[in-house]
Amino acid sequence: MTLPTPCPCGSAIPYPECCGLYHSGRAFAPTAEALMRSRYAAFALNKMDYILATQRLENEDESEIGIEDNSNALTNWTRLEILATEQGQTSDETGTVTFRAYFQEGTHKGELSEKSWFKKEGSQWLYIAGEHDIKSASLVKTIAPKSAKPKNIGRNVPCSCGSGKKFKKCCG
Repeated sequence: MTLPTPCPCGSAIPYPECCGLYHSGRAFAPTAEALMRSRYAAFALNKMDYILATQRLENEDESEIGIEDNSNALTNWTRLEILATEQGQTSDETGTVTFRAYFQEGTHKGELSEKSWFKKEGSQWLYIAGEHDIKSASLVKTIAPKSAKPKNIGRNVPCSCGSGKKFKKCCG
């Protein structure tokens, strides 16, 4: 028997019955926190179309940051913590959610802390703005024996771990 895949948002509910409902368009998130969780799950699953569909950014200059260049594809979102919510219930028109999201990019770990603002248009909650802080944790690096160095690695080849650095300056 195959166990259902838990939702990346951390709810312990199977994905198809949780954020999968919102990602598929079968339902709208009923609260600001549910939208926050579904957006986190969309980042974790690289569903950038959902991210774009659920935001109306107040500062249009930020509307495409990190989405057009597909930089999220290199990020492994590992855990979400909801720290606080203010308003954002089904009867409210606005709300905020403060959260911390943990991630790994290549051999680097980090965390994103954000206070997000949401508003409701009709029956749909939308992300409108956020103040965030990103912290990088210490480098997580395993030392491989010299014999484990990949063959044909030149001086200026990007590292295969995804860090964006040259191999010789990273895992080499």
